[in-house]
Parts: sequence; C-alpha cells; structure tokens
Amino acid sequence: MKKKSINWFKVRVILISFFIFFSFVLIVGRMFQLQVLKKEQLYKLAARQQSSQIPLVPKRGTIYDRNENELAVSVEVDSVYAESKKVVEVEKTVQKLSAIFPNDQKELREKLKSRKSFEWIERKISPQEAEAVQALHLSGIHFLRENKRFYPNSHLAAHIIGFVGLDSKGLEGIELQYDVLLNGKQNVLMTEKDAKGRAIMTSGGPHKKEEHYRNIILTIDKQIQHIAETELSHSVQKWGANGGMVIVMDPMTGKILALTSYPFFNPNQFIQYRPRSWRNRAISDVFEPGSMFKAFLAAAVLEEKIVQPTDSFYCENGFYTVYDRTIRDNSKHGWLTFHQVIKVSSNIGAAKAAEKIGKERFYRYLCDFGFGEKTRAGLPGEAKGIVQHPRYWPPITLNTIAFGQGIAVTGIQMATALSAIANGGVLMRPQVVERITNERGEVIQSFQPEAVRRVISGETSRKVIGLLKAATEKGGTGEQAVPQGYEVAGKTGTAQKVDSILGGYSEDKFTSGFMGFGPADEPKIVVLVVIDEPRGSTYGGIVAAPVFRAVVEKVLPYLNILPKGTMIVKNESESPAKREAARTFPVIEEIKVGRGAERVVMPDLAGLSMRSALSRIEGRGLIIKVSGNGRLVEQVPRAGVVIDKGEICFLKFESPS
Repeated sequence: MKKKSINWFKVRVILISFFIFFSFVLIVGRMFQLQVLKKEQLYKLAARQQSSQIPLVPKRGTIYDRNENELAVSVEVDSVYAESKKVVEVEKTVQKLSAIFPNDQKELREKLKSRKSFEWIERKISPQEAEAVQALHLSGIHFLRENKRFYPNSHLAAHIIGFVGLDSKGLEGIELQYDVLLNGKQNVLMTEKDAKGRAIMTSGGPHKKEEHYRNIILTIDKQIQHIAETELSHSVQKWGANGGMVIVMDPMTGKILALTSYPFFNPNQFIQYRPRSWRNRAISDVFEPGSMFKAFLAAAVLEEKIVQPTDSFYCENGFYTVYDRTIRDNSKHGWLTFHQVIKVSSNIGAAKAAEKIGKERFYRYLCDFGFGEKTRAGLPGEAKGIVQHPRYWPPITLNTIAFGQGIAVTGIQMATALSAIANGGVLMRPQVVERITNERGEVIQSFQPEAVRRVISGETSRKVIGLLKAATEKGGTGEQAVPQGYEVAGKTGTAQKVDSILGGYSEDKFTSGFMGFGPADEPKIVVLVVIDEPRGSTYGGIVAAPVFRAVVEKVLPYLNILPKGTMIVKNESESPAKREAARTFPVIEEIKVGRGAERVVMPDLAGLSMRSALSRIEGRGLIIKVSGNGRLVEQVPRAGVVIDKGEICFLKFESPS
C-alpha cells in the first residue's frame, strides 16, 4: 500500500501560524503589563529620567506674641545658582564670585565645570550681595527667590522661639516643637533632560505647591519679655554671674508671660554663638533651690495640720547635728515660731518641721507640686529634675530637702509650683502656646488653661501666703524685693552648688534666687529669679530680690494694676486738638520710688506725629530710638510702664497707606 506523502507546506504554514499567534499573545500580555500593571511605576521612572526636582525652602508660618506682635517671620531673599554649561569664562567667574562670597575657590571651580544645569553658589544672600552679583553680569549665573527666617526682635525671647537651619527645619524652641505645623509645603524647581540625560534648564521660576503652613500665637507678652530680659541682663552683669533666668507667669491660668535665660543669643546669627548659649536654662537646667523650697515645706506641714504658724521650734543657736552632719543657720537663733522660721529663713527650724511630717508624706507633696516630673509646658528639652524615692534617702536627706538641698528642680517647676500656692492651691499646667491659626489667619486650635490637680486647700494657701508676706516685710530676708506701692509675697534662696570635680558642696559657688508674686492678696503674676554663681554677694535677698522688685514695678502698671497712692487724672478735654496736646496715660508722669531713684511713667504716644511724640517725651531723661515716618504705631515700653530715666525707648512710625 502506498504511503500518503506529508504536505510540508501545510505543516510550515501551521507552525508559522502558531508562532505568530503565541507571539501576538506575548506582545499583548507585555503591553497589558506595561500599560496597566506597571503604569504608575513607569510613569515615575520616566519622570525621573526626563526631569529633576530641586527642593527650595518653603514659607513657614509666623510666630506671634499674645498681642500678635511678630516674633518670627519668613521673608523672601535671593539665592544664587549657576547653569554651569552656560558659564563662558570659568576662572574669571570664580575670581569675581569669590570676592563677594567667602567660598572655597576649588569647590566653586568644580561646580562651574560640572556642566550641570543647576548648582547652588550661595543661598539666602543679603540685598547688598545680590546687587554686587547683578552688577557683574556673569553669564550662566542666575537668581532664585527663597524664603528665609527672620527674627525682627533680635535676641528677644530667642530661647523660646528657637531658630531654623538653612533648610528651614526647626532646630530649637517653638521652631523645633511645632516644625511640622509651621513648615508649609515645599517648593521645587523643575529641570528637563534630553535623550542623553543632559539637563535642560526650564524657563520661569519654581513650581509652587499649595501652602498649608500654620501660625503660632504664644502666651508670651513682648513688653513683659523685654522687661524681664533687661532686668536679668543688668543683674548678671552687675554681679559678674555666669548666667541666670527669669520666669513671669499668670498663676491663675498657667500662661507664661515671659521666660528668659542668660546669656542671650541672636537667632538670626545663631551659628556665631556657642551651643550652650542656645540652651533654655529655665526648662533644661536643674539646680538646688535652697531656701526658696521652704515655701513648699510650709504648704505641706500646714496642709497636714501638724504645724501651725504660731508653733515654736528651738533653733539650737545656729548649729544642729543630725546623724553625722551639722545644719547651720546664718544667724544664731533660739526659740522661733514657724512664722519667724520662714521670715528669717532658718534652716534648722525648717529641718525640725520636716521631721514632724516625715519623709513619706513630704515626698507625696513634692510629687503633687510637680517636682520630679516634666511640666509639659510645650517646649523641647525640658528636664524632669531629680527627686529620689524616700527608700533611697540617706538619714539626713529629709532635713536637707526642707531647705532645698538634696533635690534638683527646674525653673519652670518652681514657678508652676509657686503658682499653685498663689492661686488657692491648684497646680496649673504651664502654657506657652495660646492658639494656632492657618495661612488665612483662621483659628484651628485654641489652648485653654488646664488644671492638673489640687495640691493644698484654699485655707492652707492663705496661711502660706501670710508666711511669704512676712518674708518680704521689714526684718525678713526678702525685704529688698518689695516694690514701691505694692504688697508682695515671696521667698529668698541661696544654695551651695555641687562641686562636680571634688564632690560635696563648693565653698565659693552659689545659686541665688527669689520667687514671689504680687499683689499678695490678689496675685496677677508669679516671678522667679535665679542668678547663677554671682560674685561679690551670694544671698538671694541681695542679688535676686532687687530683680524681682524691678520686674514687678514695671509689669504690674503695664497690666493696669497701679501702685497704692497713684493719682488718677481724668481727661475731660473735648477738643481733638486739646486731647492730642493733653494726651497722657492717666497717672502722674513723674514719681519718686525706692531709694530716691527717679523714674518716669511712659506716656501714651499712639497716633501722634513724630514731631508731637518727640515733643511730649522730650526732657524725661530717656534715650529715644526712632524708625519710620508718619504716625506712631508702636512704642516700647507701652504706655503706663514705669521705667528708669536713661532707659531706651523705641518709637515706630508708619505713613498711612
């Protein structure tokens, strides 16, 4: 039988058809994979290959004081970049730019020879530097507008505000704590690339994304902050001290009105200062408070009703041995009532009162007043202090903590705890941020006063206030803290510092402090003053108490709490011309206070022309600094503040738009 022959042509056609079919399936599958499954990934890859983004500094929100005075703002400045492939004469360009900017010539030369379309030369330059570069007319050298952080008040409140780095990221203070909220969406500069990956500079400016920054309004009052910084600076320089701190707080709400640490620094040039100058001592440094701590001992023993102000303690004529240690008083005392113990600041009397309450109960009150834990005031770098559990206390510790040794606290803890005594016994959380607004100024978050817990009763609070008032009366250690026309309450403190090298306490290094509030019966402000290692005198009543007095004498009138005996003058003038001629703050304008020091009440100059304002303030012995033209829109100090003759006053004028 004859075999049927194979039709190879037909076989080839079938094989080719199958090959074409499967190839088509593979191609369609690959197309589906590339165009559907990997679409987003490939889009991103193509975008990276075809263009590049150069990040620019975004605009940050503004930081204000409680009256919405600007403390930190963003301003537009020029930055210089090079489109290096368009630079014609590299060496000539290097020499000319080096004369303006202190750049490394080798590094600059490498940038200009890189043939890239974008190389930073210098960022955030001054207007003078920008003019100098523009005048050179260099090919391939261009400008971009960037945002730069500016602090218009120089060192004022620098430790609270903090500062940002070149990339506009917060590094300290509020700038760090609220960095995410303050920073808007980042701007970018787009550049395109050709088929070989070579950059092509696009025309126009940066591509802007929608900005969503937040503004921060602080509880800080610019005027009160200025007063606190001025008085602290005078004291530190007078006593040749290493540094110091002042805190001013509203005891009823916990709002911090001023918080300052010395030495100061200018956040506009923060890199020129040592990092230790950036440190906010008031929240990050711990110290032994000395006899200021007797106020909290008094609160504890009176609340427990184991001691009354009239109870007597034998003060051992100045020397009291507890186990292997001797507690000393500055003066020899026999029998003293507890009222007198606080007034003359007897360490021995305080130690014996502490023995009555015992370490367990005393420790409970230390914790209730907030010692040994962070206050959560809303500032970075806060320390929690050092308060050991009673099980670890050596036998002498109960006695020494009674007068502020053997315990370490922060300034913000002390001010907060004293506020609890001043306001009737409630510990308030310290507050530094009032509210947060969006870029349109709309409030998106508001912070209300927050009570942490009740520490002592209102009755105990009144008793402790009575003891602290006695400490500022004649014969008390805080006699020099009393401002003219006001009744205040407070406590001095002088503490030996620990010698970190030799161990034990130093014989010549001290911390001098005073804390108090006024007016005593209706407290409006709590003020803490701490001076670190003063020279010449170490007593808190001599070094720190006068700072408290000076601050209170200026802050209370600013808050419209006038001294006793102030003459009120009503202005009945109806004529606008007469009102301008007669315009004064409604108190007498020159007064004598303290030890014959001549002082002046700052008049109200708002709205006056420069000529009228200078005429009204002339002859008062003040140093006047003027800016702008037109009508007066801002004056520092504000109307009604009592100031020393010879102080600097700032007057800002603006022309009506």
